[in-house]
Amino acid sequence: MERRAIGEHLEELRARLWWSVVALAASMTVALVFHRTLLEIVTLPHYRARFFFDVPPSPWQFIAKSHVGYILSMTKLAFAVGLFVASPVIGWQAWRFVATGLYAHERRAAGSFAVTSFLLFVLGVATGYFHLVPVTLYGMARMLPLDQVAAVFDISEYMDLVLTMTVVLGALFQLPLAMAFLSRIGLVPARAWGRARRHAVVANVAVAAFLSPPDPLSMAVYAVPLVGLYEAGILSARWVRPDA
Repeated sequence: MERRAIGEHLEELRARLWWSVVALAASMTVALVFHRTLLEIVTLPHYRARFFFDVPPSPWQFIAKSHVGYILSMTKLAFAVGLFVASPVIGWQAWRFVATGLYAHERRAAGSFAVTSFLLFVLGVATGYFHLVPVTLYGMARMLPLDQVAAVFDISEYMDLVLTMTVVLGALFQLPLAMAFLSRIGLVPARAWGRARRHAVVANVAVAAFLSPPDPLSMAVYAVPLVGLYEAGILSARWVRPDA
């Protein structure tokens, strides 16, 4: 009987994984079909940075260092976009697999956690694309002596920069949720986050100084969202455990 139950669970897991892979493959295929549109969207911050220097378009274009450079870059971008688009289907399949073993109150808590985590990730990616990526490119462009250095950029390196910054910021936006979770389970009291505020601010400024271009304005643009995330985490922790 127990062996039969394990077999049924494995069969269900295979079915859930199959539909997840199908959703990812379909989303990635569509993204590859519209790779030119995706390229225009992803490179928009790069070309906007050019207008700060009033340079002609021709020396501000991208290059591919190898025959497969562009294809590999767009494949990585299509995978990231496809994974993002298919994430509701993948999340739903994972939820259907684990929900049967949870109590009603656990299902409600897990559902709220998953939705909040996804929304925070989307907000982080959007903040990275519309806020941090343009500031980073502008700061880097300000340091570029166009009278001495030809402005030609590798598309692969640019794609890696954009994907890394947006995904990392999407992960960093999980900080308030992680802080609230640690306080909710009693591992870190809510008031402990408040006592560590000064140390957190110093750490966030140090991270911002490391990631941002070397000027005070860019560093402030990086530091403010990080400090804001920590403050949001303090409020979230106090909300879920007001007695801690």
